[in-house]
Amino acid sequence: METASYFAKKHGLEHYLDKPRELNEMILKLLVLQETMQDEAMRARRRSASSGEIISVGRTVTGRFTAACDGDRTYQYAVETALRASTAPVPIFQWGRFEGLLEKMGVPGDRIAEYVGTVMLSDDTHCIDRD
Repeated sequence: METASYFAKKHGLEHYLDKPRELNEMILKLLVLQETMQDEAMRARRRSASSGEIISVGRTVTGRFTAACDGDRTYQYAVETALRASTAPVPIFQWGRFEGLLEKMGVPGDRIAEYVGTVMLSDDTHCIDRD
C-alpha cells in the first residue's frame, strides 16, 4: 500500500501534504463539479433519444468513520456538533476498475466506451447519528 506522501508525489499533489484544510476544500469542490457535470450529462441524455437502456446497481452502505481533534473540553459540545456538521460520507466510483473489469469479461471496446461515457452516480446516502 502506498504512503500518503508517495501518492501525493505520484499525482503532483505535494503542496497539499502540509495543508489538509486546502486539500479537503479541493476534494469538495471536485465532488460538486463532478455532480454538476453528471447532472448536465443526464439532462442531455434524456433530451437525446438514447438507443440503450439504463443499467443500474444500488449499493447499501453501513459502517462509520471518525473525525477527531485535540483541545480544551470546555467547548466539547460545540466541537462535536461542528465535527458532525462538517463530515459526510461520499460515494466513489472507480472508472479504471470498471473499464478493466469489462475488458476482462470480454465486453467489446466500443461497448465499453459507451458504458464508460454514460456512467452516472446518484448519491442518496444519509448520515444517521444514533448517539
